[in-house]
Amino acid sequence: MNWSPTAAGANANADRGAGAQTDDPSVSPGDIVVDTEADSTTEAVVVNTPQLEAAEWTVPGRGRLSRLNPDYPATDGVVIVLERTVLEREYPYYADAGAIRMDRLKRDAVEPQAFPVSRLRRVGKLEPSELPLEKIEPSPYHSRTYDLDQNRAFIEEISDRGYPDPTPYVRHCGNRFEVIDGNKRLWASRVAGLNVVPCRCGYLDDVTAAKKWVASHYETYDAVEMDEARKRLRSKFGSQAADIEAAGKRIARR
Repeated sequence: MNWSPTAAGANANADRGAGAQTDDPSVSPGDIVVDTEADSTTEAVVVNTPQLEAAEWTVPGRGRLSRLNPDYPATDGVVIVLERTVLEREYPYYADAGAIRMDRLKRDAVEPQAFPVSRLRRVGKLEPSELPLEKIEPSPYHSRTYDLDQNRAFIEEISDRGYPDPTPYVRHCGNRFEVIDGNKRLWASRVAGLNVVPCRCGYLDDVTAAKKWVASHYETYDAVEMDEARKRLRSKFGSQAADIEAAGKRIARR
């Protein structure tokens, strides 16, 4: 498959739908797809689904995505993909963890490709990444402790199963990983004696990670725990912390 004719054009579109995703149920980040017009079956992976239609997406030097794909509806949602070999080279731990932002792709000098959604055929989904527990650290906003005696049954369940469920969500941070959702499951996995666990892994900036952390925790934290988490958010982000918390709550309500 030659993905190059529809280079996504992060520069032209980075400020529109940079990290958002459509509600199109046919594909989502982490899905494995093939180009229905290609002769080969080379696979690519969806890494972003901006909230833009093909008629709104500009391919640098070539014009609108809809004009380059006249056989597909101009109202088709835009799907951003990386050829699987490129993804495995540039983002080797990425697995079912939301979009890779267009500005992140631009910063990393990674050239994605854009397609109208109906040109692609979904053939699978990336499996969670197997990560060493010793490399996974709690979120800096995590302010909850766990009692061993009160959680023995939970620990035994994980020990018997051999992995935590649901799959924890982490982000890649250089030579380590940081928890977005699943601190208790990962704590229990350590106590259960596991060394490696499957994780959903994303490549998120600090602000996006903080918003997703709030979305996963603000409804379950009690007042004392949330107050401590807010202090840590303020220490990290200053006056931006309130906006991050508000955004995280909006994400949780979707």
